[in-house]
Amino acid sequence: MKKWISLTTMAVAVSAQASSINVNSINTLIKKNNAGWTARENKVSQMSDAEIKRLLGSSDRPEGNALYEDRTKALDSIDWRNVNGVNWLGPVLNQGNCGSCVAFASVGTLEAQYRISSAFPWMSPSFSPQQLFNCGGGSCDFGWYPSSAASFLKNKGIVDLTCAPYESGSTGEDVQCKKTFCQNQTERTYKIANFSTPSTRGGSSAKVKEALKKGPLMTSMTVYEDFMVYSSGIYKSVSGKAEGGHAVSIVGFNDEGRYWIVRNSWGADWGESGFIRISYDDKSGIGDNTWSFQINPEDNYISIGSPTDHEYVSGIHTVKVNLSKPAASEVVLKGDTDAVTISSCAGAVTSECGTALDTTTLKDGRYEVYAKVGDKKSQIKEFLIVNHEPNSSISFAGAKGVDLSKPQKDRIEFDIDIKASPVIPQRVTFYVEDSSGKIVASRLTEQVVEHMRLGFRTNTIPNGNYKIYYVAETPFNGVMSKALSNKETLISKN
Repeated sequence: MKKWISLTTMAVAVSAQASSINVNSINTLIKKNNAGWTARENKVSQMSDAEIKRLLGSSDRPEGNALYEDRTKALDSIDWRNVNGVNWLGPVLNQGNCGSCVAFASVGTLEAQYRISSAFPWMSPSFSPQQLFNCGGGSCDFGWYPSSAASFLKNKGIVDLTCAPYESGSTGEDVQCKKTFCQNQTERTYKIANFSTPSTRGGSSAKVKEALKKGPLMTSMTVYEDFMVYSSGIYKSVSGKAEGGHAVSIVGFNDEGRYWIVRNSWGADWGESGFIRISYDDKSGIGDNTWSFQINPEDNYISIGSPTDHEYVSGIHTVKVNLSKPAASEVVLKGDTDAVTISSCAGAVTSECGTALDTTTLKDGRYEVYAKVGDKKSQIKEFLIVNHEPNSSISFAGAKGVDLSKPQKDRIEFDIDIKASPVIPQRVTFYVEDSSGKIVASRLTEQVVEHMRLGFRTNTIPNGNYKIYYVAETPFNGVMSKALSNKETLISKN
């Protein structure tokens, strides 16, 4: 079965001591300096220093605030999450346990710019950070350069996410670059027309803002310790400890509040739903180096509106197609075992049409779908059909010499094995129960593959004896079909 990757939570897999981040001390510094933002404990603050390094993968590290700001100009703003009542951005992504932030900043910026340039908010492009990162020369351990990513997008191009799913966030390992990740890879490769640098080692903030009015920008920054535990407000670092270089996407600015609006790649449960507002006066170097992507225009835009990427479907499902030029179109489906199914798209005289798909006539499993008008094709999306009770099992054991018959301290790891038919589970949750059967801790991951290595920090629970286990869940008939792993005893002694 093909590996199945989702980009919504963070799986970590590096064994080390707990980080030195002290949220209480940071909040005290925020208050002392009247910085006006809030820090809180989160999944990042519970990581080790080694794991945190894996979140930072930009080899470009600007320092200080080198942008010149002309305060004589009228106040202005833009936020691509709401321009003319439309959110032009794709979903917040999660790089997971790999220093691939440059690839994620590139992909997030490209997907938004593609949609904005087309002028159709229903466009839903999804590109592969995995292929861009590893074929471009990036490494989970050492990161990459934003300038190299921009050049790769122009000269070599990037494939769709279905062609090369993201795996490194779950495994923590690089994927070998392949000449062929999928069938028809050449025609599935997209190149940008060009890129520009509105700012390079500083310059005028006015030029950055003008560029932002055309779409989001990729940028680099230096991350300080307190950035990790940002929760809300307008961020201005009060920490002196620099953690490393990072790449993100600037999606707007606000002159009245004097901040940049930035989308991170650490999941939607970090910061303000995955975003952060950063003060013009912050010392991170945000915006000092920026990259803008120019998109090749197309004569007809076609997009699959439903099913969405990685959606689990059953019964009668309407496959929706959006077109910039209404025309007779076809929907093409291909499964891992079923033959290609072609059906006419009803209502092709409008810009949106739908084809009713009876999924019960097809075998359960993974499918790819695209729409076409003549030789013009939409981007391929993948989804799963589940009409029968999933048959899944999950088991785990201590990894790297972890002997669960002995007391454990600090962070430990487990090797998890999943057997599933016909589809891989959507999510896996780790549970810790005390002696009364009460759940005292849990960890969710939606980056599910057949073989995973996940960790748990024992110093987040009081010393004592516990029962630990995993539950794998798969959507079926409106509920979650669950598979329970073996239960083991954990003796926490920190």
